[in-house]
Amino acid sequence: MNYLTIFKNWVPYAAIITLLCGIIFITTQQSFRSTADDPQYQLIEDGTVAINNGANPKSLVNPAQSIEISKSLAPFIVIYDSGGNLIAANANLDGKALTIPKGVLNYIEKHGKDAATWQPRPGVRLAMVGMKSDAGKIVIAGRSLRKVEERIARLGEQVLFGWGCSLIGLLIVVVFQDWMTKKYSRD
Repeated sequence: MNYLTIFKNWVPYAAIITLLCGIIFITTQQSFRSTADDPQYQLIEDGTVAINNGANPKSLVNPAQSIEISKSLAPFIVIYDSGGNLIAANANLDGKALTIPKGVLNYIEKHGKDAATWQPRPGVRLAMVGMKSDAGKIVIAGRSLRKVEERIARLGEQVLFGWGCSLIGLLIVVVFQDWMTKKYSRD
């Protein structure tokens, strides 16, 4: 058995398998993450339309349904005026009102819209989107990324398992091919 030949025959296919597994992981992970924003887009678009049509921003948020974002998967909404002052919110973190960083508000004020992942403290990661209304109000919606990140971790385990099995299977095929080539080249 010629180990150098086996290695030379195995490496190019192993590289292709590795590349394909990487592509599968990255594209699926990005799909999981991008769809994590869907409920928030619905909330901010509906909220800005309502504000543009004259609705009181406080009427869009039910303060009685305060969401503790460190424990809940529920989407939440936070509304600011053009000066960056909180008007209404149904979200809190560790019992305190959720405060969006001024840089985020300034960016939305300038560009009209933003989407970002935010980690207000370790263990709490949020998918957030924001939009500026024609009336100058900034509507921000978010939700926990906990379940999405659990799915991504599970995806990583599955792709890693498939990658390992594929490399081992490929090695078996290459060793068998080498053995068959030597066996029939002697005859």
